[in-house]
Amino acid sequence: MSTPGDRPAAQPPPGVALFEWVKRELLGAISRGEFSPDEPFITQREIVERFGVSTTTAVRALNELVADGRVVRRRGRGTFVAEHTPPPVAPGQRVVTYVSPGGGGVHMSDLLGGLAVECAALGYRLAIEHTHSVPHEEEVLRRMASSGSRGVVLFPRDRSTAADAVDRLQRDGVAVVVVDRYFPALPTDSVIFDDFAVGYEVTSAMLDRGHRAPAMLWSEADVTSVRDRLSGHYRALHDRGLPELPERSALRVYDPLDPATRRQRLRAMFRSAEPLTAVICGNAPTLEVTVSDLLAMEDGFPGAVELAAMDQFLTSDMSPLAVVSARLPAHDMGREAIRLTHERLKGTGGPLRHIVLKATVQIADRGQNTLGVIGAAAQR
Repeated sequence: MSTPGDRPAAQPPPGVALFEWVKRELLGAISRGEFSPDEPFITQREIVERFGVSTTTAVRALNELVADGRVVRRRGRGTFVAEHTPPPVAPGQRVVTYVSPGGGGVHMSDLLGGLAVECAALGYRLAIEHTHSVPHEEEVLRRMASSGSRGVVLFPRDRSTAADAVDRLQRDGVAVVVVDRYFPALPTDSVIFDDFAVGYEVTSAMLDRGHRAPAMLWSEADVTSVRDRLSGHYRALHDRGLPELPERSALRVYDPLDPATRRQRLRAMFRSAEPLTAVICGNAPTLEVTVSDLLAMEDGFPGAVELAAMDQFLTSDMSPLAVVSARLPAHDMGREAIRLTHERLKGTGGPLRHIVLKATVQIADRGQNTLGVIGAAAQR
């Protein structure tokens, strides 16, 4: 096992967020056998010391590993590496496989929880396959038909090219349900959120607070969920007679950029002719990155800005970082996906359909959750 004082051999590559780098390093250590399942895993404090990162980054990296099922928390004992050898498929045993990019956060963990609960209720074993890239996603799906899994729940990656592989699975008799987003050119069962309404209602709530030209920041650029949210954002502006400002809302990824590039983009928006007083983040991880960037800016910061997110940051109460946030029923999404898969496997599902789940929007009281930073230029 590695000692807490060991330093990682590499530094974060350009464009990789700190938490993602830490997560990758720890996954590598797990795969090399540096952590035994019967010994406590590296602690939050040890991650901070070993990688030279903040507590927030350490917590997020650990939470992502938990959500991915690579480590488990045991009450009163600590965190341990999960045993990852799946039991063999028994004759007649029904298996549903969840294929996703992995990742942590409330959204992903709630979705996985819903899948697990409904699988247990209906007598299925839930297998999990994490995809590491767009080509790997296709590779995983191509071998599903021979894996013993008769049902697949797919969370497609950004810029996914898996439609042909999904179509082949469906023609081979595998029940496929897509979650969170859908393939516009391929008929499939899908369980999605009303993302147009999310974009519309979050934007409307920010406009009601007096903002006239909020910026939009995204972690993904080519999936239907963010495209629908952007359409809702534009409709809210249109209904108020406000202009669309593509420089502030175009579907350009923000999170994967290196910190200097991200802050340069923010600084350019703050210096534009139209005052920037609000930033709406496409999801909670983007909100976290944005807060970090705003706090790190040495100049060019206007003094105060209100933030919003199009999904939740915490499992329950509203995030202390956002004045407006959407709460997505991700647990319900997981349960509905398994129920729909079950219908298909029984042959009673009827025509392919989209199940659309409604989100709720939370709004902070006036004066709460407003980020105020005094830049270097103002400290004279």
